[in-house]
Parts: sequence; C-alpha cells; structure tokens
Amino acid sequence: MTVQSSPAPTKDEKMKDLQLDPLDFVAIEHQVYDLAASDNPIAAPVKVALGVIEEALRRYGITALSLSFNGGKDCTVLLHLFAAALHRHLSSPSDSNPIMPPIRTVYVTYPNPFPVVETFVDLCVPRYGLDFVRIPGPMKDALQQYLNMEKETKAILVGTRRNDPYAGEE
Repeated sequence: MTVQSSPAPTKDEKMKDLQLDPLDFVAIEHQVYDLAASDNPIAAPVKVALGVIEEALRRYGITALSLSFNGGKDCTVLLHLFAAALHRHLSSPSDSNPIMPPIRTVYVTYPNPFPVVETFVDLCVPRYGLDFVRIPGPMKDALQQYLNMEKETKAILVGTRRNDPYAGEE
C-alpha cells in the first residue's frame, strides 16, 4: 500500500479559498448600537466601550487615531465596535452610508504566531479596510515605533479585558 500526500496549500491558496463578501458597515452600525440599547447582559459594557470610542473619535478624529489589532478576541471585538462607531461618526442626515476611510491599524507581532490567527488577520485587512502595519513586539516598544513612524497618530486604542492578566504590564 502506498500513501500519497499532497503538498500543503500555500497561504495564498488558502486565502483564495476564503473569498468573503465585503462588510456592510450600515448593518454593523445598526447591529452594534441595537445591542448596546438592548436589555442583553452585554449591552452595558458595549455601551461603555462605544462611549470611549466615540470620545476618541471626537477628540482625535480619524487621522490621529489608530487601533492595535492582532486578531485576538479582544482586538476583534474592538475592531468591530470601532467600525460601527466610525460609520456612525461619519454618517449624516444627507449621507447614511458614507465611504469608510482606511482604519489605521498596527499589529504588534511576536515569534511563532498561530497560522490560523495570521490567516484571520490577513482576511480582516481588506474586509474592514485596514491601513495595516506589522511591527515586532514587545508591545510598548512596538507602539512607540509606530508613533514615531506615524506622526499624525495621537492615540492608539488597544482591546484588552479588565481581568486580562497581562493588561497592565506594558
């Protein structure tokens, strides 16, 4: 009996197989803000997070605000909430579906990432319209390097949970 094996698909081949529809930012905005206004137990923290994002958008504007995004759960929630808040921030009575600008994003990388997370990050870049930069960690040094490169950036939103054991270390 002979065993035949096929070579593993390349990252580009995997990405071609994962053709995803573009995101509907109108729907994202409505879903997120409807959740925040609901009686769902998660509504209160979503509302608080949206308030922080909205204040950052008012204070810094889209050109001076960036996100840290590494494909993790916390960062992905932040990205989705940010997309909803940004769409609402840019909408007006005369334009309820504005063209979304690129979302400035930094990915602080570490050695030996999970391939599935890397694929997910690569999928998010075009779907969310990320202006995306990868910088090797540690976090504090990488964020400083990003700020040195991106002179317009005055604030970076980072998605962490209050009970994350590493949230306060860097």
